[in-house]
Amino acid sequence: MRLPAVAPMCDCHIHVFSPTRAYAEASYQPPRKSIEAFRQEAQVDGMRRAVLVQASIDGSDNGHLLEVLRNTTDIELRGVAMIDEHSQNLADLAAAGVRAIRIQDRTRLGINDLPRLPALAARAAEQDWHVELNTEPQRYAALQARLGELPAGQALVLDHFGQIAPGSAEDLAGLSRLLDSGRVWVKLAPTRVSRRPGLYDDLAAPLRHLLTHYLERCLWGSDWPHVMTAEPLPQSADMLAFLQRELNSRQLQACLVDNPAWLYRF
Repeated sequence: MRLPAVAPMCDCHIHVFSPTRAYAEASYQPPRKSIEAFRQEAQVDGMRRAVLVQASIDGSDNGHLLEVLRNTTDIELRGVAMIDEHSQNLADLAAAGVRAIRIQDRTRLGINDLPRLPALAARAAEQDWHVELNTEPQRYAALQARLGELPAGQALVLDHFGQIAPGSAEDLAGLSRLLDSGRVWVKLAPTRVSRRPGLYDDLAAPLRHLLTHYLERCLWGSDWPHVMTAEPLPQSADMLAFLQRELNSRQLQACLVDNPAWLYRF
């Protein structure tokens, strides 16, 4: 496996779940996976950093995220929390390694939180955090109209390839318009959008386009432990092999090492 010239690499999108929290009202029952399970199942050679992303079913209770960030020492971690207008003690989250907030905006799932983006982004900016948004192409125009309402200089990261459809020139053009703003980033996590699990070659053209034109604002994440995903579960090694087939060494270095180190302040 051709690794970037300078390690450590970072997986910018993983989840961990409390072994004791009740999820009776949740939209799915999560695997009770810990950071130890990540190291056993998905931490490939050279992957010594990871970003813990608060799952939607955990809402704005970031207690378990905070506990894992504070008590893990053998892999460097940063966090992405979920907050609401009333969340307190954000400085404690920042001190533990939280670097962003996450907002869900999925019309297909009946979630439309884009109107809350400016207010929540302002709260995030008080901690020098960026915003991560799980949205979809149908919402790109509405998002574009709101970019000017975000605090000056604040980055906005789109999860899961921006939820583009493989082969859709229209989706890729819309994503590119957002990236042309200079403040939007994208996580090249393929598992939610590719229709070729394990190979991901249906995303080869958009991958090359994004790394060619927006090299300094692309990240990679595995989405481990792959909730609500059919067996066989995706493997990080397969995703990295896809990147290595399609990208040159400079692009790999930026996506896997340099960009996450800068954005999450490792």
